[in-house]
Amino acid sequence: MLAELQDLFHVGNGVYIGVGMGWSIGFAQWRIARKWFGATSQWMWASTIGVTIPFLLADLVGTQWDRDRWYLIPALAAAAGLLAGLLQRSSLRSHSGKPNWWVAASAAAWMCPALLIQLIIVPYRPRTPLEAVRNTGSILLGGVVLGVVSGSALVWLLTPDTRLPDPPIAN
Repeated sequence: MLAELQDLFHVGNGVYIGVGMGWSIGFAQWRIARKWFGATSQWMWASTIGVTIPFLLADLVGTQWDRDRWYLIPALAAAAGLLAGLLQRSSLRSHSGKPNWWVAASAAAWMCPALLIQLIIVPYRPRTPLEAVRNTGSILLGGVVLGVVSGSALVWLLTPDTRLPDPPIAN
């Protein structure tokens, strides 16, 4: 069925990566955020949509996913984090005086693991068990990096000091 949808809409595998990553990370963040500051499922869907759109657009323009374009995945991840952050920002407005910082933090949080994976991963198909472990480990480590960067940003944004807006600048 997915193959039929892929043929019907002329999308590649990037859209599936976007949906899978966006939903899974968004779901994990939402499970914590709903207990922490009362986030609704909008958080999860904002992540899913925000991360999917750049990968969908890359598929629609026929992007070739090859090793020579090592910059492509980190750039798409940064765009995905930026868009997800923009969509999630409204959930933070009543809890932080600096919700706009979440947009930048989200972009950085999504780009960091993509860069890490690009540095560690063995391109194409691994030939040895060690290369397979290296690839899997880089993806798992990337998830940890994403969690640490985004979690640290949320802790900073939601501490009592940052709940108040910046004081006005005197003329």
